[in-house]
Amino acid sequence: MNKETIKVPEKGTYQWQLFDYWSDEFRQTNADHSAYIALNFAGVLDACRSKLQSLIQHHKQHVCDAKGGTRHSRAITRLQNTMSGAAMSYETCFRHGSAA
Repeated sequence: MNKETIKVPEKGTYQWQLFDYWSDEFRQTNADHSAYIALNFAGVLDACRSKLQSLIQHHKQHVCDAKGGTRHSRAITRLQNTMSGAAMSYETCFRHGSAA
């Protein structure tokens, strides 16, 4: 099987910046998609969705607290960066994309 390799533009050029941006976009989108498929095939998508939403809701209630608001914001960010968060993000984007 003959595979053609992608030539990466020279680092530091405008073309390289574009290549870097779009390859990061692809990796992020692909990771969300893979997380969605993995959780869906494992049969735990609904359980993950409800647990993730309840944890995020808990932290959102405390974001406005002067004492620990920053800590709760970081917790929300960490939750959104988990496999479950990626899957839910993909699912949300997929729903919005198909509704348009």
